[in-house]
Amino acid sequence: MSAITRQLLSNVKTLPPALQEEALHFVEFLTLKINQSTQSLARENNEPNGPKLAQLMTEIAQRGSAFQGIEDPAAWQREIRKDRPLPGRE
Repeated sequence: MSAITRQLLSNVKTLPPALQEEALHFVEFLTLKINQSTQSLARENNEPNGPKLAQLMTEIAQRGSAFQGIEDPAAWQREIRKDRPLPGRE
């Protein structure tokens, strides 16, 4: 058993049962997070998305209607990039 594991066990034993349960939930959360990250990396490594992205871009270009409604591209870009207040942070 590692020193960190011993320290964790020692500290958790001193907590009231409700907080021990909360510590357990946190460890379970971390385990899920690691598993999801591992699965996500595996998916990314096994499925290159370059060809799919190129296909989607070709399909959009073939429609001929992409960005058709934009009269002044420079003004549109300035408007899109304009800073706006974040919700709940006025």
